[in-house]
Amino acid sequence: VNLQEFELSYTKEECRKKLNLPIDKKILLFLGYLSPYKGPDILVKAMPKIIKEVPDTELVFVGKGTMICELKTLSKKLGVKNKVLFTGFVDDSLKSLYYKAADIFILPSTMGTESFGIVNLEAMASNIPIVASNIGGIPDIIKNEINGLLVQPKDSEGLANSIIQLLNDKSLAIKLGDNGRKLLENYTWEKIGDMTEKIYKEMVL
Repeated sequence: VNLQEFELSYTKEECRKKLNLPIDKKILLFLGYLSPYKGPDILVKAMPKIIKEVPDTELVFVGKGTMICELKTLSKKLGVKNKVLFTGFVDDSLKSLYYKAADIFILPSTMGTESFGIVNLEAMASNIPIVASNIGGIPDIIKNEINGLLVQPKDSEGLANSIIQLLNDKSLAIKLGDNGRKLLENYTWEKIGDMTEKIYKEMVL
């Protein structure tokens, strides 16, 4: 990850104004392709419980994908249509604004083939806490209760509970976000470049 891309001079409120997002709401962010293996439907299913406990919460889906119509239908069926926003495709230049505008980043993946997720690194670069599935390569990056919370895949109730916990515990959310930013130092292009160079030199020698 290139840290400079996420070191914005704008405040959270300014980012929200630029993106036409509500200033006075708690915002959950999903950023990525809307497909079954990413579990966006699990997140929508978690929303009724989240809204019941923390009514001023809204969910923002950033990205396109095959599930967008299904997710809109599901949102309407569950009575959370007005709490879920779909932005569709956004330019890469806007992604850092969405991260900084959010309170929590969510990656509810459902398949064991999931890698650690570049989006998790981007969220860490933006100092926001993460709730993600305990599956695939995600636990290699997200350490439970250190820089995020891990939940079992396909468990919408467990996902809701972890999100609610962070929404209600601001000090925990800040701690996880700060820890994530510190851990990210191991995943900068400079650090990875040095490690790769070291491996090549060891192979040659």
